[in-house]
Amino acid sequence: MKKNVISLLVVSGGVLSAYIGLFTPANVYFLNYREMSINGWFDLGTNIGLSLYLLGICATTVMFQRMSSQASEIEPSFLVLGGTIGLLVGSSPLLFNLLTQASYYPISPLIILPVSFLLSILGIRIACEFPRRKSNSHRRVLLLRTITGWLVALLALTVIWINNSSFPGVTAASVVRQQWADKEFNGYKAVVDTIKTCQPITKQVGRVKYVAPTSGRNYVISDPGSSGHSGEFTLEVVGEQGVGVADFSFHIDTVVSHGQLTYQGRTQEIVCRS
Repeated sequence: MKKNVISLLVVSGGVLSAYIGLFTPANVYFLNYREMSINGWFDLGTNIGLSLYLLGICATTVMFQRMSSQASEIEPSFLVLGGTIGLLVGSSPLLFNLLTQASYYPISPLIILPVSFLLSILGIRIACEFPRRKSNSHRRVLLLRTITGWLVALLALTVIWINNSSFPGVTAASVVRQQWADKEFNGYKAVVDTIKTCQPITKQVGRVKYVAPTSGRNYVISDPGSSGHSGEFTLEVVGEQGVGVADFSFHIDTVVSHGQLTYQGRTQEIVCRS
């Protein structure tokens, strides 16, 4: 029973890590500042989610190792290895696509993901059956504990880094962020032109000089089919009289119209007519 509880705790740590990274406001660090197709967003979310899951099980086993007594019969580093190996085996088609940049999956992701998760759970449970060496000071045991967590964390962080957005950061100059958005988002110049002629905005900040993505949601999900584009922009609007932040959501096309403007601590609904 104890081994089942430990397996459940390790898996729960991985699932919680992936959930926080993908389905809470923290996802702006992983899925934000980019334009992608619907399939591209699914692939990105899958890769990031699996990587965060690995980091989660690694962190949970490290905590377990710190909190467990020397008499514990389970070796935490084996739990990391078991969960990682199971996940990698199950998600091998996804890894193949990531490495080869292939545009299709030989197996549906709806099958790959549950299988990967189940194999990871199985790997962790099997790892519980391998006894911990009684001599915790044994050199090989200490080496295994040291390198296992680091290797798994390095693997997960590498995948996250590969999928990292090219956004220069909110502290970059407004002109730099606007130039980046011109390259990243199709139709962004039309967005800038609309804001420059938007009376509710120009009335507050004056003649607009720069329109740059800032802290918040800035993404476009494109679909060549009937669904069209959708997304959100959080834009720093730099004018001659001051600086405001405009928030827009859009659908069908990358066009901003209805939104909100925050200027000098006051937020108001605005309508920009193109």
